[in-house]
Amino acid sequence: MVSIPRAVKAANDALGDPEVVWYRGHPDVSHYLLATLLRYKNGLEKEKYLFDSFQKFSDRIFKRRTSEWETLFEMQHYGVPTRLLDWTESFGVALFFAAYYNKRRATQTDAAIYLLSPHRLNKYSGINRIYRIPEDAASFSYKGIYWRQMPFAANAPIAIEPIFINDRMLAQRGMFTVHHDDIKPLETEFPQAVQKVVIPHSLVDAALDFLNLTNINEYSVFPDLAGIAGYLKKESDLDPRWP
Repeated sequence: MVSIPRAVKAANDALGDPEVVWYRGHPDVSHYLLATLLRYKNGLEKEKYLFDSFQKFSDRIFKRRTSEWETLFEMQHYGVPTRLLDWTESFGVALFFAAYYNKRRATQTDAAIYLLSPHRLNKYSGINRIYRIPEDAASFSYKGIYWRQMPFAANAPIAIEPIFINDRMLAQRGMFTVHHDDIKPLETEFPQAVQKVVIPHSLVDAALDFLNLTNINEYSVFPDLAGIAGYLKKESDLDPRWP
């Protein structure tokens, strides 16, 4: 069996040993890379409704966002389907997501980590850098490009670097790819920009033990009340009365 570090190095080499690499962990190796909005048959038809409705209802909860992208980031954070797919700059965070949720599923399925070269991906769209949002929002508008196809129509997912508008995004070193209308998985359409590393189920427990030693756990990855609750429930060694 190839070790995880060797498999990661091989995947990184296949990407051309890029200076910048993003990671995404999946608890199921069969999972494919597609934004949640595109997983619904009528997702694209409902996109404007979801955005406008979230913006209307959330204004009384959050301070009004200065950028439409920031509203989209909040939608993603709270589980509303969007064109966004989450990535992280941290391999450890990606490994946590893969191993932690694999363990919670209580199956024998292997997990996986994807490696992405954001610069290589953006070259498919003729973009030679990673857009910083909302700094570059004037030239890279969510509504303009994805609703009105101006000043161009997206023909591939585009990697963006967001402002960290909440504690989770900061803790997880969150990055995003913004997906176009095509529902083909990213890894099958753009293999030169994406590589997959399989995490055998037999190594999941060891991975979680190692991550805990490096202080990557529910509390550090989810630094809010939900994360604290999950962390305490796990660390308290509660003994279930029933299976």
